[in-house]
Amino acid sequence: MVQIFARCSRQSGFGSIRRFPLMSARLFTAKALSRSALFASAAVILAVGPINAGRAQYIYDDGGDLSMRREARLTPQQQEELFRAKKLWKRQSYNRRVSILEKEKRCIEKASNPQSFSDCVQKKRESRRALRADYRAYINPVRRQVGLPPIEDKQTGGKKGDRKGRRA
Repeated sequence: MVQIFARCSRQSGFGSIRRFPLMSARLFTAKALSRSALFASAAVILAVGPINAGRAQYIYDDGGDLSMRREARLTPQQQEELFRAKKLWKRQSYNRRVSILEKEKRCIEKASNPQSFSDCVQKKRESRRALRADYRAYINPVRRQVGLPPIEDKQTGGKKGDRKGRRA
């Protein structure tokens, strides 16, 4: 048991010393700390408020599992068709993906201040966003053809600074 000694000015007289026992150090074990982290994360989730299903898919990562289950239900011919389309896209978009990385690298090397650095990062984000949009435009007809729902764009949180529905 750990104790703290403090001078009190009330109740026990001016200048007298009182003992205040603290919680045992055993309470701060890894198990207790993980529980408190769990409670803290639950409190954050409750504070954020309800999240629509589209955003929850990306926050809680349940969309990938659902997608995998849907793809597992396809016939071998449908799986083969989807595989060929994904493989062809990866081969066709390789140079574009490399170009995005190289442009970002050159831009960052030239950056001389924080603003120009953040401009580089923003340009890369825009390029990746455009690449994802092109991928969706390419793969969604194939997905519809094999009986899968189209891939939708991630829902964003509105204007900058609006943290609603995002990770804490």
